[in-house]
Amino acid sequence: MIPLPLKHYDEAGTVLPPRWLYWMLAIACRDLLLVAAFTAIPAESDRLYRIFFPHSDVLWLQIAVTLPFLLVIVLMSFREHLWKRGYTGWRLLIKPLCTLGSLCQLLLIGSFLERAGWQFNGYLGAVALLMIALMYMVNRSHHLAIMLHDWRQPPVREQTEE
Repeated sequence: MIPLPLKHYDEAGTVLPPRWLYWMLAIACRDLLLVAAFTAIPAESDRLYRIFFPHSDVLWLQIAVTLPFLLVIVLMSFREHLWKRGYTGWRLLIKPLCTLGSLCQLLLIGSFLERAGWQFNGYLGAVALLMIALMYMVNRSHHLAIMLHDWRQPPVREQTEE
């Protein structure tokens, strides 16, 4: 008996990452995504930076705290290549990197709120709640635990003759 519904497996029977994880990782990398989007619009980039990054003096720090999440995305995206080379221990980094990234983002949000005199900020509050939810979901998810257990052995792929 399989522990998850069939829609959570690929053709080879390997557990796929949950969709919510991809969405949460995209939200966690929002600063990096915004910087990439703003560079595509050079005429409006100065105004957009002032709106989305009022603390532009620490923009580099905002980008740096997205790096653990970016590393998780890269590791999950290149899992087939890593398996082909015999690497499986990287899977154990997924939970700690997500937790580390969330804690770093929460500390950064705290510093922004402290700079603003602890005034209410809906955007930062929503991001803080999402980071707390991400930490909780990553550490309590049954799907993620099954996926990481399944990924301890590379899947056996049948070779097709051409």
